[in-house]
Amino acid sequence: MAVNPPQLSAPLPVPGFKIGTASCGVKSPEEKGKRTAIMLLTCEAGAHAAGVFTQNRMRAACVNLGEDTLINSAANIRAIIANAGNANAGAGGMERTWAQELIEAAAEAAGVSANHVLSASTGVIGTPFPIERVRQGVRDAATSLSPDGWEQAANAIRTTDTFAKFASRKVGEYTITGICKGSGMIHPNMATMLAFIATDAPLHAETLQPMLKRAANCSFNCISVDGDTSTNDTLYLLSSGLGLGHEGLDAEQAVAFEQELTALCIDLAQMIVRDGEGVSKFVTIEVTGAVSEEDARTVGRAIAISPLVKTAFAGSDANWGRILSAIGNSGVAVNPATVGLKANDVTILENGNLHSGYEDADGMTVFAKVEFTLHVDLGMGNCSSTIWTGDLTHDYITINAEYRT
Repeated sequence: MAVNPPQLSAPLPVPGFKIGTASCGVKSPEEKGKRTAIMLLTCEAGAHAAGVFTQNRMRAACVNLGEDTLINSAANIRAIIANAGNANAGAGGMERTWAQELIEAAAEAAGVSANHVLSASTGVIGTPFPIERVRQGVRDAATSLSPDGWEQAANAIRTTDTFAKFASRKVGEYTITGICKGSGMIHPNMATMLAFIATDAPLHAETLQPMLKRAANCSFNCISVDGDTSTNDTLYLLSSGLGLGHEGLDAEQAVAFEQELTALCIDLAQMIVRDGEGVSKFVTIEVTGAVSEEDARTVGRAIAISPLVKTAFAGSDANWGRILSAIGNSGVAVNPATVGLKANDVTILENGNLHSGYEDADGMTVFAKVEFTLHVDLGMGNCSSTIWTGDLTHDYITINAEYRT
């Protein structure tokens, strides 16, 4: 059960893009006709593109191929093909062959060169990829291409997600629409599990790439469900604007665009945490007083992935000692005498000491809430970061113990 999932408005179509979906039984033949698992995004003119990828050393072939394609063709991307149900990772020597065949199937269906197609896969790792069923699914997806297919696409890329995740924003006359999937194996060190964002704002690839990295660092790199970074994590951003003949954005417009892009990425990232496997609480961790933003993010992530902290969240136990331990385990140089800690507006620690007015019952009241915020002040500098996470319940074990069955 997702934690306070947002009421989503219909995603906005993005000029220059069409999107289609299909059911082909990627995970098993019995699923054909029961759920969609193929998504095909096409661009009528060459799109400028950017991407960020998993830092897991066991990267799926689609990640490596996508990175290579952006190096060679970032100013002329024509399609993205994605599937759910099978990650095509950890599959040995055939993995790259299957990934390339998926790209070629999409290129043929979209009528473009395979050199201008990106791909992504998600699902079970280490299972042979059903390329013949997938080929048919790609062809079927091409017959359903529509400017309004974003919500259907968000549904098609789901695995254990309980709801489709999408968002749109306007920047002046331009549109940004994005979809993502993610629920478990969530501890991104790049971006997210799978996310695809499109815009008609006219921006060159060399501008999009650093912009997307900054947006990801403030959003997808600031979430954690279970501390596991996937083999397939991929985030793509495509812009059709220059291909549609629009003049490039000036510096002021680019700043406004990046602000909206970052806000959209935060919206999507928070949806992933709210829908985390077995999650029953949504917890914001605000770390301030750090020497650097990276130190603040590292401390926040250490708290967010600690099984002891997360189970305390699940038990509504304000066990602040576990939080201190996680801070100390982060690897960041901290001074215990300057650390402060609050849960919502309840002060627990001040300058390393238990606050004189703190009552454990007050802390327990906060930890019992479905949503709350931990404020950690390291007292060492002026930098900060915000991390979003959840608790760790028995349901997480059940979901993942039965994932392949």
